[in-house]
Amino acid sequence: MDIECEKEMEEVMKAVMVTKPGKLEIREVEKPKVADEDLLLRVNMCGVCGTDVHMFYSEKPYPWMEQSYPYTPGHEIVGTIEEVGENFDGHDFLGEPITVGDRIAPYPPIPCGKCYYCRYLMQPNLCKFPPLERKTPPLRGGFAEMKYIPKEQPIFKIPKDMPLEVAVLVEPFATALRAVERSFQPGVPDRFEGMGPGKTVVVQGSGTIGLLSVIVSKLCGASKVIVVGAPEFRLKMCEEFGADISINIEEVKAPEDRIDEVKKQTPFKEGADVVIEAAGVPQAFAEGIQMVRRGGTYVEVGHFTYQGEVMINPQILCYKDIHLIGSWGYSAPEFGPAIRILNSLRRKIPLHKIVTHKFPLEKALEAFETARKWNCMKAVIVP
Repeated sequence: MDIECEKEMEEVMKAVMVTKPGKLEIREVEKPKVADEDLLLRVNMCGVCGTDVHMFYSEKPYPWMEQSYPYTPGHEIVGTIEEVGENFDGHDFLGEPITVGDRIAPYPPIPCGKCYYCRYLMQPNLCKFPPLERKTPPLRGGFAEMKYIPKEQPIFKIPKDMPLEVAVLVEPFATALRAVERSFQPGVPDRFEGMGPGKTVVVQGSGTIGLLSVIVSKLCGASKVIVVGAPEFRLKMCEEFGADISINIEEVKAPEDRIDEVKKQTPFKEGADVVIEAAGVPQAFAEGIQMVRRGGTYVEVGHFTYQGEVMINPQILCYKDIHLIGSWGYSAPEFGPAIRILNSLRRKIPLHKIVTHKFPLEKALEAFETARKWNCMKAVIVP
């Protein structure tokens, strides 16, 4: 009888289940059985993304989609392979051999592989359809002890000596990396268009994506990076990791004053060559358009959920002749460079310090509240 009871306990795992906006439960659910070519991941750490926070407190995170409940949040995941199916391929997305006991970072979207964006354009980040629905368990979020990985989901091997606090940054770093990459295009370097060495960059938002955008901008040769955000401790961390100037929105409260301050820091006081919006606040979008110079580039990467609307005068876009670019997530290949860059940078700068708060599953609500109130740089769940 004791053996049977022990077996039953082994088949149960804990997971955070969001039951309605702002409410969650820690539930015991059946441990998934691994089929065929799939694998089961033991979650080591999962970041609390701003998108997770917005979705948790919102009844309708997207204008075109109602939220379904319950669901398990979390997509910034690093974990250890617990079990594989008998026909598991044995390699990650880049062809690296992997097996039970190796650590991986899964690419969050599960592309359908059939729509125009997946099949023809090879841009799964733009996949039109919901996550793959086949005979796999529904627990796809990382706020759980285990995560089921179907064969269609790209996975990436993590270097053995990379600290978890750095490995958990792979997903947000890929987001920042693509946003900065987008700022290169379109661009003609010898006409001083787009991102490149010697450029002046403004990053709106001093959260994780803003901070990582600072790091990537500096890697790309930006001569001056200005961060606009709050609170002060976040701005100080952005400066520690490369920002040259910070503007605290809690101190410089008027948008026009912030715009003027940015322009003072640019050649001929014309505005920044590149502005990256990573704040996720609609008003920041309208403000940032005023910060970029004529002929400059503006990248919007802060709005992955619906946060309202803001009025924009289209004439200003025409007059300024700016490149206005949206950046929706990343494609799977971005994870490879993200891992390589992080693995190199961690030996030079203390990337592990970006993770400022750790919470067990049982304190997931506290983690959401901490992130919502900007009391952390990066909060993570450690199951």
